[in-house]
Amino acid sequence: MKLGLDTKGVARRIERIPSIYKTIIVLVIAVLLLVALIYLFAKPQWEESEKLQKEQAQLQQELNNLREIKNNLEKHKREYQQMLAQLDDVLKQLPESKDIPNLLRSVTSVGEETRLKIKYFEPKAIKQKEFYSELPFDIKFNGPFHSVATFFDDVRRMERLVNITSFSLESKGVGKNAILEGTCSANAYVYQKERPAAQKKGGKEGVK
Repeated sequence: MKLGLDTKGVARRIERIPSIYKTIIVLVIAVLLLVALIYLFAKPQWEESEKLQKEQAQLQQELNNLREIKNNLEKHKREYQQMLAQLDDVLKQLPESKDIPNLLRSVTSVGEETRLKIKYFEPKAIKQKEFYSELPFDIKFNGPFHSVATFFDDVRRMERLVNITSFSLESKGVGKNAILEGTCSANAYVYQKERPAAQKKGGKEGVK
């Protein structure tokens, strides 16, 4: 018994297949080969494209994060500038030096503007507090009632913080010629960058 491929028989069978079926088979084989070639050559490009898309999405996310950080930095910068401006306003009310001569000039200037005569200005001993110092002082003055009222109001609205703690008034004269003689006690305030040594050690408040 012979075993082998009957090529002639196969050829005869192929010849008996209608031409249309032969064409379809050839087309199917060609399409399969084309698909296989496309898959083999395109797959790496698809994978590379997906990788690039993922990297682009990651970079876009990082860019968005950086933009958010930048926006927050701008916001914090504006808030910092506002805080500096507020601190500057506070330091104008609480200077960092015991500037009694300027305080005297300021109070005297307010008196002159209100036509009030400042007869004397007497600073008292400075009182140390936790983060500021009190500068007590007494003033003796005289002038018409309207000038006294305006003087107290203008002192209250001074750029430098001054608090009038007590006052006394005595009228001299009658009618339109009446003059008020008065004295008042007040406190100005000085900001301290560092607490006094005695307070740092837990001691009592001292008086310079």
